[in-house]
Amino acid sequence: MELCQDLNAPRSSVHGFVRGLVAEGYLEERDGSGGYVLGVGAHTLLASSSTSLLEIVRPVMRELRDRLTETVTLSVPVGRDIAYVSSFQPDHPITYSPRLHTRRHPWPTSTGKIFMAFGAFGSGWTSADIHRELGPEAVNEVANVLENGFATNIGESVTDVAAVAVGVEISGRMVAALSIGGPRARIEPRLMDAAGLAHELLVLKGLSSLPL
Repeated sequence: MELCQDLNAPRSSVHGFVRGLVAEGYLEERDGSGGYVLGVGAHTLLASSSTSLLEIVRPVMRELRDRLTETVTLSVPVGRDIAYVSSFQPDHPITYSPRLHTRRHPWPTSTGKIFMAFGAFGSGWTSADIHRELGPEAVNEVANVLENGFATNIGESVTDVAAVAVGVEISGRMVAALSIGGPRARIEPRLMDAAGLAHELLVLKGLSSLPL
């Protein structure tokens, strides 16, 4: 293993460390090659890179913010959790302001529901896991998200806040999600329109192939 040589460390020690990074979403195994590449969780650390996920999605986020005048947030799966990577906020006196670069449980966030529905957590959240830890209603909701192509969170996390999310794909794989959120009274009637616009912009950028 090249890492062992570079680090001058025992294979057993390096293997345990690497497996931990894989479990947390910062590294991913290459299929059948025995090598590793950066996982999507690494984008929480590389947000300033010109080739990062954030830089690719930034134009869509800005346009959504400007056209919907609500907060647009980019999320990635990290292990069994999610992390908010970046947020574009409108010029409103009252807006939704998510806490960035902090891991949190995916349920009942709209982006977490997207990741669960479309397998972005890998084996981290199976249907059996969802049923056991969250209950049959959550299983049904995730199934609906898979069918509809978008997910909502209407007052589940914060009573007066609502959000809708759609997935972001790169090379046919869901690697992130965009959510549009704001005060419930202002955004709830527009959730479907917001999902449709986000999906349309992502398709135009080649960042989604999902039907909606």
